[in-house]
Amino acid sequence: MVLGYFGLVLHGHIPWCKKSGVWPAGEEWLMEAMAETYIPFLNVLRELKEKGIKTGITVNITPILAEQLADEYMKQRFTEYMEDLIRRAKEDISRFGNQSQRKKIAQFHLDRLERVLNTFYHNYYRDLLGTFKWLQEEGMVELITCAATHGFLPLFRYDSGIFSQIQTAVDTHKKFFDTHPKGIWLPECAYRPKEYRDGELRESIDYWLNNSGIKYFFVDTHGILDDEILEEHNSYGLTPNFGYNLQTGVSVFGRNQKSSRQVWDADIGYPGDQFYREFHKKDADSGLHYWRITGKKIDKEHKELYEIEKAKEKIQSHSQHFISIMEEELKSFHEQHNMEAIIASPYDFELYGHWWMEGIDWLKNVFELISQNENIKMITFSEYIHKYKEHFSTIKMKQSTWGKGGHFEVWDNPEHRWIWPYINSSIKEFERVLEKIHSPKAWEKEVLQQTARELLLMEGSDWPFLLYTKQAKEYANKRFHHHHQRFNKLIWQAKDFSEPHRLPKNELNQIKSIDSCFPDLNIDYFRKREN
Repeated sequence: MVLGYFGLVLHGHIPWCKKSGVWPAGEEWLMEAMAETYIPFLNVLRELKEKGIKTGITVNITPILAEQLADEYMKQRFTEYMEDLIRRAKEDISRFGNQSQRKKIAQFHLDRLERVLNTFYHNYYRDLLGTFKWLQEEGMVELITCAATHGFLPLFRYDSGIFSQIQTAVDTHKKFFDTHPKGIWLPECAYRPKEYRDGELRESIDYWLNNSGIKYFFVDTHGILDDEILEEHNSYGLTPNFGYNLQTGVSVFGRNQKSSRQVWDADIGYPGDQFYREFHKKDADSGLHYWRITGKKIDKEHKELYEIEKAKEKIQSHSQHFISIMEEELKSFHEQHNMEAIIASPYDFELYGHWWMEGIDWLKNVFELISQNENIKMITFSEYIHKYKEHFSTIKMKQSTWGKGGHFEVWDNPEHRWIWPYINSSIKEFERVLEKIHSPKAWEKEVLQQTARELLLMEGSDWPFLLYTKQAKEYANKRFHHHHQRFNKLIWQAKDFSEPHRLPKNELNQIKSIDSCFPDLNIDYFRKREN
């Protein structure tokens, strides 16, 4: 008897990094995610499909990530990156000589790396997006979208900023996957309700989702628990284990805290187990990982060597433990309400494989165990809405994010609040320019499209996030200002096309060669919106 459902949501996102640095910040962000997360995950799903195991995983590939995965330059860079890692692993095998344990780990790395590169070419034909599309057609995943460049939508002062991010996302999703996205991962799970600001009505985020045909999204746990029920269609109250409707008709799901803590929590989360790979210690020569966590308070110098078999044992026990927690949660809800709950478990995709090396194998075990369990089934959120939407209560939501503190302080912090006047004044400036242009000629359209690209790239939430965490702080600061400077050069030309030499053609081509995303960008999305 099915007691309820497991709704896994994987949020794949890497900011645009083409020709914008390599390491420690830049193109290798994408290379690492492809090698350690996306391709190993596809390998798992392909293997499960061959076994006849059906999954129902919700996967978000942000539009800006999709543009990079489709980019020929980035594909070639990935090949070069993998060939270099394979060379390093082979050199380590030779270098370690009679050090049997280190040699075994080096061979383990080599086998994984060669399999990744082999499947990239011979199974996926260098087309990861096409493979995800195929898996969606086969019912293994449901692909959802995100704001175009992961812009932090609630802090956009003008509605064209919100609309252009969402509608560009819809267009990009349709281009790569041939379907209209039913769901969206709001960047940082950030939601803002309808508000009045400076005497003007600002529609809610879900208003714009509904406007673009999107049916559901996700928030953190408190994004549901802090709300107000407007129309009650069940006796469950406010719980993250069921869906809700907003007055726009869009549905929303909250993160299940128990399942989340088992993976995310720094103290009790599985990735911190002593037998799992130590992320922060690398071999001085090759840069490969040879150590295990050993203990959270043990410094790098005293980490012990990785034990492959011990890690496999932990993967098995942790996946079984996770299933038992879900089963208990679903059973409790079913006994109380005689209804099949859904455990919404949203995670950063790159957590699995990249940050937590064993995470992909852990997911595989979880999927296999669920396939053998009569009480738990996997389901996509579209399927769950189809089954149970009539039972969803209608709620009025407050603002929330899944960031520290649960609100906007990570992205609107006093130390880097200076970023928002730049963004919002640029949105408004572009609106004003577009008011005067209705049928641009070829050259004018080329300039306006690149202006729009730079605006979108400037808007990414990655920049304020990295400034807040101080991870790659200088890189984030430089990237933001580069996009703002390019925007200013382009908008200067766009303000007066009667002077075509304000921006030399070769300079435009140089900018386009770096920031080449969204080739068919619709500039009308950036015009002032009238509600």
